[in-house]
Amino acid sequence: MTLSHEDIMRRQQDVQDALASAAREGQPIPAEAAADMEAYARGEITTDEIRRRAMARLQADPRYKKTNRAA
Repeated sequence: MTLSHEDIMRRQQDVQDALASAAREGQPIPAEAAADMEAYARGEITTDEIRRRAMARLQADPRYKKTNRAA
């Protein structure tokens, strides 16, 4: 994925804003998630990849408990 300089700058600002917002709200962002957000800002991964990685980390967390939903 090739991004323009303006796109990268906008994404970097968006990531900084999101991290600052989470910090203001007392919501810690895991280092792995922050690294994924930075990779997105640089155009190295997509938002779909961020979601995939986040779900993989969540499912690997022993505190995560899947629930069966009725169809």
